[in-house]
Amino acid sequence: MKRRVQKALGLAGLAAAVLAATAASVPGITQKLSAAYAGSEKCGSCHQIQYKGWVKTFHSTVIQDTKKNPAAILAAMNDPDLPFKKEDVHFAIGGHWDQRYLTKIGDDYYILPRLWSVQSKKWRPYSTYGWQKRPYTKYCIGCHSVGFNPATKEIAEHAVGCESCHGPGAAHASAPSRGNIVNPKRLPKDRAEDVCASCHVRGKDLSGEYFFPIGFKPGAVLADTLVPIEKNEGESNHDAIHRLWDKWLSDRESQARSRCEVCGIHQNAKPQGPQVTMDAVCMSCHEYGERKPLHTRHKADTAIGCIDCHQQKDPTLNENKENNVHSYGFFLIHPQGCWDKDIHKRCRNCHADKTEEWAYDIFNSWKKPVILDH
Repeated sequence: MKRRVQKALGLAGLAAAVLAATAASVPGITQKLSAAYAGSEKCGSCHQIQYKGWVKTFHSTVIQDTKKNPAAILAAMNDPDLPFKKEDVHFAIGGHWDQRYLTKIGDDYYILPRLWSVQSKKWRPYSTYGWQKRPYTKYCIGCHSVGFNPATKEIAEHAVGCESCHGPGAAHASAPSRGNIVNPKRLPKDRAEDVCASCHVRGKDLSGEYFFPIGFKPGAVLADTLVPIEKNEGESNHDAIHRLWDKWLSDRESQARSRCEVCGIHQNAKPQGPQVTMDAVCMSCHEYGERKPLHTRHKADTAIGCIDCHQQKDPTLNENKENNVHSYGFFLIHPQGCWDKDIHKRCRNCHADKTEEWAYDIFNSWKKPVILDH
């Protein structure tokens, strides 16, 4: 397999074979703001608090240019059995649970047949067979970018940016008003859900050529541009989309164990008052009592509080009710017990002499936090 991948990356003849039918007509992917789009940085010039929150979420870094930012590659690239080299990687996709990598062949990009598990720090096979037949512009780019134009292969922004959820914003940036921008909160419930479902429900466009909805804009009816892959007999596109979206959402909420808004990241946490500590807020729901050491894995006489481990990554992000950051990465300790490299910084407050590798090994040995009251 290693030889096959290296050959695919190194021989121009094979690249030409992969793209024989389309190489002449498919230009390279370029980032170019069309007249309709403003770009997230422009949005941030007015909406500074919201922009500051967005850049802390996984949406903003769902795709990263590794040629411009080599540190975006989280994997160990020195594995002798790895069938590609670091220089073959052009983009990194994701970075919380798993990270996948794009290489360029001809005029398109392809996801390489190994993924890096961020949690276990191991390589795993990914799309091993036929990976060269799955071009990025057909399978993925629509949900990893803003304003993808299938005719020109141009994108407005290579990220899940502000306009992914609010629609094209150039007119709003020029003359701000409620009428020329989409706010999902003001949409009917099913239209608001369509915004999220456009990427979180698997399907194809009406032509069946693309694995994402071509032409969908926030505020529109998703069923007009997306055919779900999973449909029951006699089920309409709309009903299938919303059934699958409900399932996706319920799965995430069950994994989270509790709604974000009860965890003290907004202004309505109970109990309240100037003398109330964050531990008291947490313990108003998590009544560990004398069992707390089982959860913290620290001795009972250790002066450790909830926010020593569950510290907000940036406590200033939610300074008011208009600035709630919607991201699983908001707290260092993930609801599913996933590793976050920033955890080491918290550990070092007490264990100053310990390395990140030590923190990872300790955390990984715990697997998942002991849950006693859920």
